Amino acid sequence: MISTAATVSDPVGFHLRAAGRIVKLAKTFDAEVTVRFQGRVANAKSIMGLASLAADCGSVVELEVEGPDDAAAAAALVRLIEVDLAHPEVPEG
Repeated sequence: MISTAATVSDPVGFHLRAAGRIVKLAKTFDAEVTVRFQGRVANAKSIMGLASLAADCGSVVELEVEGPDDAAAAAALVRLIEVDLAHPEVPEG
């Protein structure tokens, strides 16, 4: 299991769009991902759970990642939360 932290970079925080991006990425890994913020806990594969954390920009969230590809999942999710969420999602195609 990997425990790490990430600082929310999205100017609006963990709103539905940001939560959706996190869920989309988390579902690509064979790992269980738990996100904690101010005593609340959410599954990173649940859009409503993540949005309910209401973590603002600059907040530090804790990630617990467990599974066969936990290192890759943790690294990718930290990058998304700390860097990529600050920028609009680029459409595929």
